[in-house]
Amino acid sequence: MKTLDEITRLSAADLERTGADESIPVPEDLAIRLPETERPSRLWPIAAAAALLVGVGVSGYLGARQPRDTYSDPYEAYAAVEKALVKVSGTVSKGTAALSETQSVIEKLNYWK
Repeated sequence: MKTLDEITRLSAADLERTGADESIPVPEDLAIRLPETERPSRLWPIAAAAALLVGVGVSGYLGARQPRDTYSDPYEAYAAVEKALVKVSGTVSKGTAALSETQSVIEKLNYWK
């Protein structure tokens, strides 16, 4: 029997050849279903409803304020908007990089389906 380290070093072609080899015995009980996982708690709908009520209450309290104009010079306003958009762009770029790494893992997993 091969170790996990040896298996991870095998190429895709080697793994396909091993999978197609009919001389390797397959256990008869392989098709038996695994036990189902525990059902989620019945408290989560109550927690979700409480969070929704708190969110609505907070947004109602904060939504009563009127925004004020903070820039009289359009060039200062443009500079502030540009600064905010650069910050958002950096955050999105970090998220995109993480998504890219995750996508490569998903593609590898989908290969074996």
